[in-house]
Amino acid sequence: MARQETARHRNSPAAGSGLFGREPEPAAARTPRAGIKPPGRTCTFTGLDIGTTKICAIVAEIDPAGKMTVRGIASTPSQGLRRGVVVDIEETIASIETAVRKAEEIAQVSVRDVLVGIAGGHIQCFASSGTVDVASPERGITRSDIRRAVEKTALDQIPMEREVIHTLPQRFVIDDGPVANPEGFSSRKLTAEVLTVTAAVTSAQNIIRAVRSAHYRVGGIYLEPLASSLAVLTPEERDLGVVVIDIGGGTSDIAIWAEGSVRYTGVVPYGGDSITEDVRRGLKLSCFDAENLKKRYGSCLPDTVRDDEKVEVPVALTGETQEVPRRFLCEVVASRYEEILLMVRDQCERSTHFDKAFGGVVLTGGGALQEGAAKLAERIFDRPCKIGRPSGLAGLSSVASSPIYSTGVGLVYYGLQADQDATLGETNLFQRLVRIFKKAIDWY
Repeated sequence: MARQETARHRNSPAAGSGLFGREPEPAAARTPRAGIKPPGRTCTFTGLDIGTTKICAIVAEIDPAGKMTVRGIASTPSQGLRRGVVVDIEETIASIETAVRKAEEIAQVSVRDVLVGIAGGHIQCFASSGTVDVASPERGITRSDIRRAVEKTALDQIPMEREVIHTLPQRFVIDDGPVANPEGFSSRKLTAEVLTVTAAVTSAQNIIRAVRSAHYRVGGIYLEPLASSLAVLTPEERDLGVVVIDIGGGTSDIAIWAEGSVRYTGVVPYGGDSITEDVRRGLKLSCFDAENLKKRYGSCLPDTVRDDEKVEVPVALTGETQEVPRRFLCEVVASRYEEILLMVRDQCERSTHFDKAFGGVVLTGGGALQEGAAKLAERIFDRPCKIGRPSGLAGLSSVASSPIYSTGVGLVYYGLQADQDATLGETNLFQRLVRIFKKAIDWY
């Protein structure tokens, strides 16, 4: 069957086309995603999660009711990144090409623009404020006034080697005091209090270069824990306040939500790969065997494992197998997992907003699937914890609803928000970088 190219990456495949025709969907799938403004028309986007362990591409459409249907999803091992940073651009390009091509084939569309996730130890955030004179106090505050106030917060504070990827409004202050949304209010001055998220210029540019070299255009670049939050949190959870921990292969990314907004972002430079490495060293296995053993038999709760329970592990040199106590394996897994969560907790405690995350902790990402992870997190953070999964999906929902794909699904939702502000599809790299890095407001 011939593939259909998506015009400006927003037109949906024809009804009933491809491998996934219009079949009856469960009631849950027909519910619009909470907190996402319906698009008014069917839009198709591709999220590209460029991680340390895997590169995942998700092609999905969002209909006028706000429902997401996943049309294509594919992942491939990530060969060219270490802890969110490109270390081999040719390997990264090849992995991107493979993942997106597979997703295209399943979705039966041709992808042009992709929405890219970014993470890594080079990400930094800081709070700042900016004040401007309102252009016409009698007429009221306009979106132009809001944009000027937000832009002013970071003008003199960003070093040359860093670029802004998000400027997240926390609140606004007018003559009469603080307000959530100042548009339309009469005031002589407007102050914006924002959280600015920056990335190292070279790290961001290398990711963009790899995507473009794979013959795709960058429709937007977004912080991965924020994208994951869009996929797994409800508006009620964001208002109540939660800590989202996205545990990937190379890093564990943090987003603290309070009063409906992101108040802090951070990263711990360790993830699932660190646990695998400990298993490999402890049991003298290959990386492949250590990863499989961790997933199948590992647990964050070694006290729940019987002392006499054994698992078979391959001997690296001879190819034979030997039995080892499963409890020993689980102690190795739990020790490193606990260390990672303690480092996350230490970062969170340095934020003044941690105590406002009344709702608890949400674990997502591939590392959230480790047995006993939620119970361990509850003990370390001393608050409720759950595993965050994308919900309310149709199409390939049984696959895409895994925590592994939270970032990819969230990037699709981010694409919808960006599409409501501006048209995707600029071809000049310089213009693209300017639009991405200088974008002033992300509305939540």
